[in-house]
Amino acid sequence: MTIGPRDGDEIVIERLHYGKLAVGEELRIPPSEGFGVTRRSRGLDPSFDSDFAPARLLGLRRFDAGAVDDTNPHGCLAVRSAPARFAPLAPLVLMRTRFRPEDGERGQGRRYQQSAIWAADFESWRRNPRGVLALADAELRARPDLLSEEASRRFQSEALRRRLDRAPAGAVRPATTAYVVDLLCSYAYRGEDCLVTFGEGCDFTSEAEFLASVGYALSLLPQDYPRWRDISLLSGLRCALPGICLRYLPSYRAAQRAA
Repeated sequence: MTIGPRDGDEIVIERLHYGKLAVGEELRIPPSEGFGVTRRSRGLDPSFDSDFAPARLLGLRRFDAGAVDDTNPHGCLAVRSAPARFAPLAPLVLMRTRFRPEDGERGQGRRYQQSAIWAADFESWRRNPRGVLALADAELRARPDLLSEEASRRFQSEALRRRLDRAPAGAVRPATTAYVVDLLCSYAYRGEDCLVTFGEGCDFTSEAEFLASVGYALSLLPQDYPRWRDISLLSGLRCALPGICLRYLPSYRAAQRAA
């Protein structure tokens, strides 16, 4: 699979959805529906489906609700370079995932995993990380596909094409941004893993502020920064990824205060 570079600030995003097919306005899951890939854009090879499985993208043997620490109704977020199988041209991967009730958005029934995955040219990320994160914050949603949509359409979907904003709106915390830049520079040539966890309250007030601030910090790095592919972002997830992992965990500060 090759996702080629694009000119200027255009980004082309291939899509893959894992979950179950839904019906009705409340997006209920019929008893007959099983779990699997429900949408794949035409630029993705089906042989790579397992490489984009949520558990594999998170480096977990099994992904369940115990890995989630999240207050965002849209779910958790992961941003990383694709697994090593895609090297040396591994795309950027962004995943929004959540556990939603089978009896609809306002239901109380059994929960299952619903995930939406984007794959894009890595150079778009290197050129404009702030714009990529702002786009994901605005549009990447783990929403089930509809049973009424023909499979031939769902599995030959068009890629998304978007223009990235060079100066997206969003509150930025200058002190934390400066800290992230200093941290990334200090690890540029050390080759060590690094996990930094930010909490809700003292560090950031929301995931949106985390993404805006980290996106701005990344935009200050030179494009030849040697560890771009080692940088990952997690929001609402208790796991960690190898390399330089920046994690937003809403409960983190509360836990620290209680300790």
